[in-house]
Amino acid sequence: MKNKKIKNSKHSRGAKGIKYFRLKEYKSNMSDLIFHRIFCLLASGEFDIILTTKTHGEAGYIDYDNYSIYLNPKVFPVEETLIHEVLHILKPHLDEKSIIEMSSLMFERLSDNKRDKLMAYIKALATKYVGVNKNELCAYYG
Repeated sequence: MKNKKIKNSKHSRGAKGIKYFRLKEYKSNMSDLIFHRIFCLLASGEFDIILTTKTHGEAGYIDYDNYSIYLNPKVFPVEETLIHEVLHILKPHLDEKSIIEMSSLMFERLSDNKRDKLMAYIKALATKYVGVNKNELCAYYG
């Protein structure tokens, strides 16, 4: 009976009684976990989101001195760029190639509901628009 309980549980206990996530379940929830951390960072209000076309051809960047995330929706889907830039904040030890791979993979796997939620966050939290109209922004599904 005890083995059956562990088998159906999301967690199993290691040698010293430490809970471990089962690898398969951990991998499938990794993007949800990171996505949740992205929303927590955005909701904290620590960083301003600025939508602008004046990024010198960059899709986005972070101004750490002014706690601002700049996004250019004319270069790349703004949701993917936001994921990319927030990953730089959450995972500062990762190199650019790893951040690109991670953000691309996460963006590809986003459900339509999460894309809509992310776009709603961007519109609600953007503090400035330069060369971009808020009404022009819509979630990218393709």
